[in-house]
Amino acid sequence: MSRANYNFMPVSWRTLVKAAGVIVLALPAILRAQDGVAEKQESRIEIKRRGSQPPTEAPAEHFTGRVRIEPLFQENDPSHTSAAYVTFEPGAHSAWHTHPLGQILIVTAGTCWVQRWGDAIEELRAGDAVWIPPGQKHWHGASPTSATTHIAIQGAVDGKNIDWMEKVTEKQYNMKPSTKTNAQSDAFSSLLTLDDIRTVAPALARYTKETLADLWKRPGLSARDRSLVTIAALIASNQTTELPSQFNRALDNGVKPSEVSEVITHLAFYSGWANAMSAVAVAKGVFRARGIGADQLPPASGPLLPIDKAAETHRATSVEQNVGSVAPGVVQYTSDPLFHDLWLRPALAPRDRSLVTVSALIASGQVAQITYHLNRAMDNGLTKSEASEMLTQLLFYAGWPNVFSAIPVAKEVFEKRTK
Repeated sequence: MSRANYNFMPVSWRTLVKAAGVIVLALPAILRAQDGVAEKQESRIEIKRRGSQPPTEAPAEHFTGRVRIEPLFQENDPSHTSAAYVTFEPGAHSAWHTHPLGQILIVTAGTCWVQRWGDAIEELRAGDAVWIPPGQKHWHGASPTSATTHIAIQGAVDGKNIDWMEKVTEKQYNMKPSTKTNAQSDAFSSLLTLDDIRTVAPALARYTKETLADLWKRPGLSARDRSLVTIAALIASNQTTELPSQFNRALDNGVKPSEVSEVITHLAFYSGWANAMSAVAVAKGVFRARGIGADQLPPASGPLLPIDKAAETHRATSVEQNVGSVAPGVVQYTSDPLFHDLWLRPALAPRDRSLVTVSALIASGQVAQITYHLNRAMDNGLTKSEASEMLTQLLFYAGWPNVFSAIPVAKEVFEKRTK
């Protein structure tokens, strides 16, 4: 501010001395008051509620794919640390960069990839954390098939907390993640990268990257339900190569370990014990790698859900009439343990049991059973639009012929339920 902005008035020497004396006498009180204010400011906590700071789209200049940044807190003296939730859609990732004071990443959901310059890609999952030292060139983001969210914490020097570099090339991004332990190797050894697929079938790699990625983003069915449909189809058709990645994806998409366990148990009855045992062998490695223990799994037995007596009487009568004279044992085991025990276990909601049952029937080409179970699924809360999208998901995991064989049956069910 220039001198011209001030108004100057002549003041006598005596007046200045008197004013100075007043200030000197008042100084202790002023200092005590300032100390009190400073102490209050230092002792006060500051809370930032989630959602109070609107998220922003990360700039395309420094990121590939869609990335959303939700600030948690900004720098506060004397600390120069900030943090944010960063969510990457499948295939999205940062460019290469460094941090002057390093960075901490804490994965809260999904499958996160991080790579230090010169090293292999490391794969992180919910609950994992990584420390990136100051000045270390690296990138991080989602895997090709799974979204991820992590908390990013970094410090600033002279107001700067990051130095951006070149973007990650497609070849660098498609490097296969390393496996650090035997448990991780068991869980992820059958994962194929796009480079692996490209060496055998370049067009399949393109469809996997583009078409399949688009399928999982469709709004008609939640990511969790898509995972239930997919693992049911894979178990029913005994497709174990894809099971490790899809079990992990299901867990990342919100399917509980207890629900994965229960899906395998349920499908032992609908796709056979051998298929269920193959799924157990795969899930064992996935559970071990993710630290999933017995405390997260449903008990072998316990309280059951209430039975719908009218519906069960109708079902039992129909089975007795159609099957009783041919195979009494089938009638017995269909009632107990199937409908009087398995279907009443609370570890998997009835609607979800129906969803995986119909998915398994379609994947294994069992058209005759679809009418009953699709009606049951819709009675249990599956909507017509969700059932329609289930068929779309199964195109890619059960094949076009199985889905087209099921469509006339589904069409008939939909039409009769609207009358």
